[in-house]
Amino acid sequence: MGKGRKLQEELGSDAPPWLNILKSYSSNGSNWSDMKKLHFPHIILPKEFLQLLKSNLSSGNNVEQIFAVLKANRGLYEVLDVAFKEFNDGRGLEKTMVALGWANFRDRLASLYVYKAIHNKFPLKTDMGLVEDIQKFESTYSDIALSGTSRTFLLGLYLKLAQIRTQEMERNKFIEFRLPEELITPILKLSQVRSEKPDWLILQTFHFCEALGGKTLAGALVSGKSFDEIYEMLNDETRKLLHDNLLTYGMSIQEPETFLYEKI
Repeated sequence: MGKGRKLQEELGSDAPPWLNILKSYSSNGSNWSDMKKLHFPHIILPKEFLQLLKSNLSSGNNVEQIFAVLKANRGLYEVLDVAFKEFNDGRGLEKTMVALGWANFRDRLASLYVYKAIHNKFPLKTDMGLVEDIQKFESTYSDIALSGTSRTFLLGLYLKLAQIRTQEMERNKFIEFRLPEELITPILKLSQVRSEKPDWLILQTFHFCEALGGKTLAGALVSGKSFDEIYEMLNDETRKLLHDNLLTYGMSIQEPETFLYEKI
């Protein structure tokens, strides 16, 4: 309550820039009505890659940690050995990762799974063009993520694969899993803190925006309302969608327990 009230006092009668953005949207969230109709699909993600994306790899000495995870899956390691061959100077995959850097290696590894989701088989080489939108997504929310973590990249990857999966189920009808960053990012900046699990924070904020509208949500946060209090403002239909989508995301990234708090 104190932080929100202090922010409100500091704002006074001057409307901040983010509020001008929010004013252009209606309070019922109709500007992304197509998105709110979507139910997130369950996506099977490789546990080894999930483990790395959920780890803090900010330390420079993380090569052993990364390859201890990757080598545990011999089949995956063989796929990587082939896909990264163009960068291998003969010293092996570990040296290839060192030369590329973890972020570049991670992005190229993700491109293999995106390709597989589209073509039902792994490619013979990586393709950064397949993950450009995921990289942009991660960059958009970099201010709320801890350095060295890949949680926002993980969410971006999930949304990309979810879009591919949903379009497949809808017989190739174009469906875009795009979160309204023009609304979400200004609201997230109100907290002025970095989160250990920004992916969950982004998803919760999106659903609150979808239900209440950006202007109403921002007003609630500025007035000092907690997420629990904002949750009470949702109707039953929106709560169910929130529960279903968070549970599905949690199951997909093997963290089903994260959103199971007292309210549910």
